[in-house]
Amino acid sequence: MKRSILLLALLFIFILSYGQKIKQLSNFAPYSSEQKKMVFPTEPNLKSEGEVFFTETFNFKDASNPRGWTLPAGWQVVEEGNFGQYWVWRAGTDSIRGKFTFLPGHIYSKTPQDGYWVLPMDEYNYVDGISTGNYGMNWFQLPELDCSNHPTVIFKMSQYFRCCCGAPDAKMLVSNDFGVHWASFNMVYETGTNIFCKNPYPEANITEVAGGMAHVWIKFVWNTNSNYFWCIDDLSLSEAFNNEMQLEQSWLYMTDLEANGDEGFVYMVPAAQTGTDAFGGYTFKGGFLNAGRDDQEACQLNVEVFKNGASVYNQNSTKVADIWALQRDTFDITTPFVPDGFGDYQMVLTAQQKATDGRPANNVYQDTYFVTDSVYSVSDWDWETYSSTAGWVGGNNDGDYLGILYDIKNATEVNSISTMIMQRHDNPKASTQVGYGFQNWLFKLDAESGLWVEAISGAFTEVTQEMLNHWVTVPLDKDGESEFIQPGQYIAAIQTYHNGGLGADNSIYRFTIGSDRSHRYSDGKTKIRFVTGDTWGGNSDLSMIRLNLNNTGAPKNADVIFNVDMTLPIANGYFNPSAGDFVDVAGTFNTWDGSAFHLTDADGNGIYTLTVPALATFLNIEYKYRINGNWNTSEFPSGGPNRVYRTSFYNMINDIYNNGASLSVDLNSLTSSINVYPNPTDGEFTLSVTNAQVADLNIVVANIQGQTVYQNQVKSVLNYQENIDLTQFAKGMYFLKVNNQVMKLLVK
Repeated sequence: MKRSILLLALLFIFILSYGQKIKQLSNFAPYSSEQKKMVFPTEPNLKSEGEVFFTETFNFKDASNPRGWTLPAGWQVVEEGNFGQYWVWRAGTDSIRGKFTFLPGHIYSKTPQDGYWVLPMDEYNYVDGISTGNYGMNWFQLPELDCSNHPTVIFKMSQYFRCCCGAPDAKMLVSNDFGVHWASFNMVYETGTNIFCKNPYPEANITEVAGGMAHVWIKFVWNTNSNYFWCIDDLSLSEAFNNEMQLEQSWLYMTDLEANGDEGFVYMVPAAQTGTDAFGGYTFKGGFLNAGRDDQEACQLNVEVFKNGASVYNQNSTKVADIWALQRDTFDITTPFVPDGFGDYQMVLTAQQKATDGRPANNVYQDTYFVTDSVYSVSDWDWETYSSTAGWVGGNNDGDYLGILYDIKNATEVNSISTMIMQRHDNPKASTQVGYGFQNWLFKLDAESGLWVEAISGAFTEVTQEMLNHWVTVPLDKDGESEFIQPGQYIAAIQTYHNGGLGADNSIYRFTIGSDRSHRYSDGKTKIRFVTGDTWGGNSDLSMIRLNLNNTGAPKNADVIFNVDMTLPIANGYFNPSAGDFVDVAGTFNTWDGSAFHLTDADGNGIYTLTVPALATFLNIEYKYRINGNWNTSEFPSGGPNRVYRTSFYNMINDIYNNGASLSVDLNSLTSSINVYPNPTDGEFTLSVTNAQVADLNIVVANIQGQTVYQNQVKSVLNYQENIDLTQFAKGMYFLKVNNQVMKLLVK
């Protein structure tokens, strides 16, 4: 498909004045250094990358400048409101401050050591105890980029933001005609108001507006929000792969095949609610993006479901289509999958095409749900963030309701409701306090009137210190009749009391519960209702309210299989199996005394395995791997973190020793990139090395026993290539080590 100079559908005109002067505020209110619990998503490891031809890690530190940093030449930083609220540089150890922001900085930065770039709006709008409501437009622009030698351009960065109190408005704009027209790329990615960004590692194919262009301008614009912040780091431009399909969106529907149709993803479903045709099962949908250079033929969605590790469903979409470069298409699988009994069900959605994909990791989305005996829940066990009664129009009253919609397929008895009661670590005053109260309710939709009516409730409960940041289960008050419910739609709700009365000041009074961001549950499942009215409205940030039924029968114990990849310790000599070294696992499940048996490597591939029998299901365990049973040679030494895992009906844990961090190796001798081809090999292969700067190379090839079979030292090189011959050695697994980086080699 022929590319135009500028994709007109994306363009809109900005008339902006370019300012060069940068101002900074010097007085800040006191702030907390505590960090709330967050999930740190990791960017997928790529098998290969297109050529990276531009990078920016915002290393603007300058000790000679009184403010501690200097903006490089060619940058533009503008704040159009003339309030002095500019993008600024911060050292990696510097926090973001303000009235509502208590954060340690850019938590998703991959290069925190050299600082990050931030627009600290909450900090600007709260100085010396005085709040203001000023907001953008605030923007910065990179120096002009020459992409004339790059026919395709992929943009990537790391970001962290939160916006309030308008709809998030954070964009990247690209121009190739000196700012006459701008193409807009939304960096929000479905993030709602007043919540943290859903995509910390955005990626966009900007070939249509930048590929082959000599004068490319890129700017980042924040608009219409006075509170919180936008952090940016690790910005890069690279060429695309020829074949690069992405599963850009995915949907997992629990479908009841009745009038109200698809219900969205549910994390835990009681088995008694899956046994009739009314349940319907799961159907699937995937949104594909062709982000590569070439058109892709025979594109199709595949879904495979594994029950306790065994495949029980494998379907392709009936639609098979070609997708042009930079175009999108959607694919459905309507043959429902119906679970069969208690267990872990892992659903794997894969975007497939005829060609071999350059980055297959982003073709796949997977999630797991459980068929339980009694727990009905849209969320998992662990919270990523929180939701509160603050800021709702007409809300934040004593007596407001937070709820989750549950469909009951078969008549059952209800026992209790569980809620994750939260007190924010970053700002305890703006969240649930000891002495606040709540009451659980179950509401049923009356099909004739369309109204929600009270079905059963629990006792009023006062919050204690022990409840904070834990699941709290309160029984429903049974009377021999109300607890037996019939098929229909129900809302499991918590009615919250913060002692602030009606329309309370949300900076003083608010009730907070946990929010799960690990799964793509339906927004329509989460509900709020103000005590001043009878209407239930939607809210996208609630999830951690469970309905517990009176059912039993699920397994109470299950085996846990521990697998740990020891190839890096073997390759660098830290772990030597031929000398008798062993690896074990110690944790809360064995009182940290170590496993009774050592992990073993029966097939000699460097992956060590041990099965620990009969641990309690849904038990939260902590553990570490150790070499020779010695805490001095354990993972994450010097008091580092423990690994954390929650058991379920089927447990297969795959770890890399010390998370792949090298031990007993000079970390200053880093190699930028190594490439080996072919791999697998018949014994002869080519090694290609690219350093970030001129450096010495120590090249070692070792067998699975850790014995060196080849070694070479090269002095002072930037780029290096050599052919290596291992044909005289036995077939099998080898490790190629270049300074502190290790690759597996398979000689066939």
